[in-house]
Amino acid sequence: MSQEQAQVLSRGGNWAVVQLAGRAFPGLHVQGDTFAALWTQLAEAARMLREDPGDGKALDDLDDAVREAEEFLRFYEAALAERGIQRPY
Repeated sequence: MSQEQAQVLSRGGNWAVVQLAGRAFPGLHVQGDTFAALWTQLAEAARMLREDPGDGKALDDLDDAVREAEEFLRFYEAALAERGIQRPY
């Protein structure tokens, strides 16, 4: 295992914006259990929609996952803006 330096730019909830040494842009660190729960929600919604494209629960679950991903993105963007870092997209 290698040891590398990283700077935590901002922490919130189960995620953090982290700048790895040698990288041009910071990344988003998400706790494993949080990421696994999001992945499970997306995978289950995809499975349910393949079986029934009009499944309301699956669509609600998908909307919830999109909102959570949007929270991650807004948090990331706010951390970059606070430090005057341009977004990589």
